[in-house]
Amino acid sequence: MSAKVIAIAQAKGGVGKSTLCANLASTFADVAKTLVVDCDPPQHSMSAWHDVRFEIYEETGMDLQLATKPSELLNILEKEQNNYDVILLDGPPHINAMTRTMVAIGSMVLVPLAPSPVEIWSFQEMDKLVSEAQKLNPDCQSRICWTRVRTRVKSAEDLISEVKSASHIKPFNCQLTQRVAYVDSFAEGLSVYEWPDPVARAEVWSLHSAIQRLIKKCGTPKFTKRTKILEFSRQ
Repeated sequence: MSAKVIAIAQAKGGVGKSTLCANLASTFADVAKTLVVDCDPPQHSMSAWHDVRFEIYEETGMDLQLATKPSELLNILEKEQNNYDVILLDGPPHINAMTRTMVAIGSMVLVPLAPSPVEIWSFQEMDKLVSEAQKLNPDCQSRICWTRVRTRVKSAEDLISEVKSASHIKPFNCQLTQRVAYVDSFAEGLSVYEWPDPVARAEVWSLHSAIQRLIKKCGTPKFTKRTKILEFSRQ
C-alpha cells in the first residue's frame, strides 16, 4: 500500500475548499482507508467538522491529523504513506509555505473554484503556482473543481468557458452547484451523502468517480525530494 495524496488548495477562502474535502473524505472512506490532514491553522475547519462528526457516529470512517507547518506535513506523509490508500490535504485560504508544499508533494491537486469574477482573478495566482510546481512534481495531476455553480446563468457559463481556454489546469466536466445541502450538512458534521438532497449526492458521486479514474494515472509522494520541496515552500 502506498497512498495517493490529494491536495485541495486555493489562493483565497470561501470557495468551498473544506466542504469539498469533507465530502470527498466521506466518499473515499466507504471504499478506501482514508486519512485527512488539516493543514489550515488556526482555522482548522476540517478538524471542527470531524469533531462534530465524531459526536454523532463515534466511528467517523476516517482518521484526521493536524499539520501546522510544512515539515510537520512531510513527516506525517512519510510516516503514514504505507498505512492508507488515500490521504486528503485541506489547505489554507491563501498561498503560503504550506500551500506550496502541498502542491509540490501531492499526487493530485484539486483547485475548488466558483465561476465569479473575484474568484477567477485570484485563481490566476494558483494557476501559476501549480505550473511552477509541475517542474518538481511532474507526475502530479491537477484539476479545477467547479463549486457553487449557479445553473442556467450565462455569466457563469461564460466564465467557465474563459477559464477552460486560458488555464494550465484542466477542469473536471462535472460541477457542484449552489445548494444549501453543502453548507448545512457540513455544519452538522455530515456529507451530502447523509443529507436529504439527491441532486447534491449525485454531484459528489460524479466528482468522486472522475477523481477515481484520474488517480490511477497519479504518482505517489517522493520523499527523496524533501529538501527541494522545503526549498520550494520558502520561495
